[in-house]
Amino acid sequence: MNNQGFTLIELLIVVLIIGILSAIALPQYESAVEKSRMSEAMINAKAIVDASQRYFQANPSDTTITNKNQIADVDLRGGSWKTNTLYRTDLFIYQLGGANGRVDVYRTDTAGNSTSSYIYHLWQKPEMSEGETLKGCTAGQEDAEMGEQMCKFFLGV
Repeated sequence: MNNQGFTLIELLIVVLIIGILSAIALPQYESAVEKSRMSEAMINAKAIVDASQRYFQANPSDTTITNKNQIADVDLRGGSWKTNTLYRTDLFIYQLGGANGRVDVYRTDTAGNSTSSYIYHLWQKPEMSEGETLKGCTAGQEDAEMGEQMCKFFLGV
């Protein structure tokens, strides 16, 4: 009699090895996904800040962006304007209205639909006074290490 196949022990060892490999790979995968989400937030926020700068250059007497029509040339993807100052994607809310074109980015999957905890504040002033910095970025408490990395990217550090 020719019995071909695997024994129960061999199958259990293979399942155990696959389980160990997936336990190692899953945290790396989740980290990569979160980094791509934060990149999405930074790219959209940077696009809004850049459009704000173009608006300020064309209208030097204005100091704030209070309406999406002021930055009509911005090209954002993955969401829609909910009000004149709120752009929303599945994961983030981008709020206009800060001084010097500051954009506040909030996470929606952890903060619900509220804007109670921010991820980023980004701004780029139209002109620099003595002692001021032209660009600025602050990262919120949620995944502060990754937020700091993204801020360094925005600031060109």
